[in-house]
Order: sequence, then structure tokens, then C-alpha cells
Amino acid sequence: MIEEDGRMRERVEDAARRLAREANAVDEHVLNEELAERRIACAVEQDDFESAQNLVEERKRKEQELSPSTALAVALARRLREPNAEDTEVICADVVQLGDRRLVPALLRALCVVSDEHESAAQAIEHALWMLWQKSGNSHYDARLLDGIRAMSIVPDGLPMARDIFSEIMEAKPDFAEAHNKRATALYLMQLYDLSIKDCDNVLKLNPQHFGAHSGKGLCYLALHQYQNALDSFEAALRINPRMVHVRRYRESLKTMIDRVESKRLQGGDSP
Repeated sequence: MIEEDGRMRERVEDAARRLAREANAVDEHVLNEELAERRIACAVEQDDFESAQNLVEERKRKEQELSPSTALAVALARRLREPNAEDTEVICADVVQLGDRRLVPALLRALCVVSDEHESAAQAIEHALWMLWQKSGNSHYDARLLDGIRAMSIVPDGLPMARDIFSEIMEAKPDFAEAHNKRATALYLMQLYDLSIKDCDNVLKLNPQHFGAHSGKGLCYLALHQYQNALDSFEAALRINPRMVHVRRYRESLKTMIDRVESKRLQGGDSP
């Protein structure tokens, strides 16, 4: 079910172009709101109270134009601006319950700024991200994804079944990045590393911020002894999610090994 990867790649590329054109009303509103707040503060600082008042009224008008579902998601995104707050875990639980994928950018920003002292908050943010990534917009395929995950937990006997379930979902919904990602995981566990890398590449076309796919590529390259590629993939994962402790360890070990090999190569080149 993986032979026609060229056709799937074309379908993924078409889906990625479509997804790139889709507007995210939640994130657009939140970012514009933050910009408006800075402009209001600047106007007040310059004693331009009329401009500040106009900006406040414009912000209220835009707020009133939001649909109820967008307004609810925006309210949660606002609260994620301060991920070190005591109620972050509760906020993330609300995000998961709402299941609005438009909150992914707010979660990614929160993950980058949450402090080391708030490990439970960071874990809650990452969990919420994974839960939203597992939403396809279709309850049937969401359930099939869970079927595949359960099959994949039975190693090695369940892996072919898991691979086929994920392939089925991908065929029906080529824009569902997490189906590609889960098949990549199944293929990795089956030691089909080159095929897993191709699926990871498709994940990243659909969801460039998927740190799990970057990390998965790194593990595949590591198994193939392509150490520089592995290091590049791990570093890409950490640029998105710097809190991945196991990936940091892989990166540091690879950097040390690559530096040692390069040092020996240079020393050998200097010998007569």
C-alpha cells in the first residue's frame, strides 16, 4: 500500500498548497490584538488619547464581529500568552476539550516561552498540541487513527495492521498530517527507515511545525548511520520545541561524535 508514493506525494503537495492559503481567524485576531495593544500603549505614552480611544473602539468592534466559536478559541489563545501562570494546565484541558485546531499556533508559541520551572505546564501544552494534531475534522477518521495507534502498540505483530490503517486514512484524507506521521512511526518500528523518512517529509509539507516528524526523521537517519542528516533533523525539531530532552541528548552526542571525526580527519590531513 506504499508503492504509489509518487501519487501520494502529489496529493500531499496539493493539500499543502491549499492549507497554506487557508486563513486562521483565531490566530489572526490574536496577533492583530497584540499589535493593537502596543499601538494603544504607544499612543497613550505620546499623550495622543484620541488615537488611543479610536484604537480601543476598533478593537471592541472587531471583537463583536467574531463568531461564537472563534470568540471562544480567541479567549483561550489569549490566556496562553502567559504559559507560566498557575492555571495553564486547566487552560490546556479546555483547549483539548474544545478541539479547535486553530489554537495550534498559540500552543506552539506558549511551548517556546514556558519556563523550566513550570514543567507540568509545558507537558500540558505539548499534550494539547498532540491532541489537536490528531483531529482530522472527521470523527470517523479520528477513530480510525486511534485504531491504528492501538494496533501499533502491539509490537511487532500489530505493526502491519497499523500501517494499513494509517494508509487507508491517508488515501481518504491526504491532508491529515498525523496519519502520515503515525505511519512513519509504524514504518520506523518495522525498520523501513527510507519509507519512514518519505512519510516524515509529507508530514512536514502539511505541518512544517511538526517537531515529532523532524525528530522521527532524525531517528531514521541515525539508524541509517547518516549522522549529519540526523543532527540537522534533531536541530530542526529543537528549534520548534526546545524542551525535547531526549532529542537534546541525541544532538549533543552527535555533535561530539561529528566534531571528533572531523578533528581526526584534519589531523590525518596534516600528517606527512
